[in-house]
Amino acid sequence: MALNTYVVEGGIGKCVAFTALLPKLVEKSGQNVQIYTPYIDCFAFNPGVAMAYEQSIPMNDPRIQASDNLIYCEPYKSNFSLGKQHIIQSFCELMGVEYDLTMTPKIYTSHLKDTYIEWLEKKGITGKYMLVQFSGGQTPFAQLGNPYQSIDPSRNYPIYLAQKVISGLKAQYPNVAIIDCTMSNEPGYAGTIKYEGPWAGIHELIKRAEGFISIYSWINHFLAFAKVSGIVLWGSTRWTQFGYSHNKNMHFHMGDKWDESKFSPNDPRNIMIDPDAVIQAYIEKVEHKYSDKTKLNVCCLVA
Repeated sequence: MALNTYVVEGGIGKCVAFTALLPKLVEKSGQNVQIYTPYIDCFAFNPGVAMAYEQSIPMNDPRIQASDNLIYCEPYKSNFSLGKQHIIQSFCELMGVEYDLTMTPKIYTSHLKDTYIEWLEKKGITGKYMLVQFSGGQTPFAQLGNPYQSIDPSRNYPIYLAQKVISGLKAQYPNVAIIDCTMSNEPGYAGTIKYEGPWAGIHELIKRAEGFISIYSWINHFLAFAKVSGIVLWGSTRWTQFGYSHNKNMHFHMGDKWDESKFSPNDPRNIMIDPDAVIQAYIEKVEHKYSDKTKLNVCCLVA
């Protein structure tokens, strides 16, 4: 038995993805592991985690120094950068555990259920709802008192296209509330209700949502465990590396299958997906949800 502490850095999405490894890491070490990360909420209440330490705690803290092994995890500086591995597959290779397609992220947020219910009541949402997220690229901490700035166009579905999607959805589903899950300083949209609350609470919202439409981001990783499928809009990132096959993955240059020959990470058109196509894809996903009673396929895509 060994007390292993894993240093998991990066954004929320990467941290959520790493949770897919925890059962195998626990088995490998013979006991629960520790995590050192900027996003402890990704690991809170996880049955395989003995303790999660926020990275403001110094590395020489006695609880961290008590580890038998300190293990740094950075797929972006590994074979992942060659574009041929899913993020979970890359983590597995780095951590020395076997990768398989049944591995999915798992986060535990039931402690936020009451907060989620209170927020819905406060906003007068008593019936069905869906989630949207059309911008991103910042940490939850950056929104506090700061204007939203993003120099990466692939992290933002253009505002005028997003508004066309929302207007089309309101026409199709007039009795379904649309909750905007972007942060407080990011653009808002007519016909939506901006989410207010802890970012991990969005996982509780997702569990009971009709569906979602999102740019590629941490919400994409939330959905695998929540078993809700929807539409993911991809820009300069491969869905074969960050996506999941139960979602409809959309890209300006290609259809249902990934075509590497059509992918250029620097092409500014990557995220310019036809809003009518997005609306139609969502309609098909929602209808499929009610016609197909089988369990969602939550396997990760591989290149």
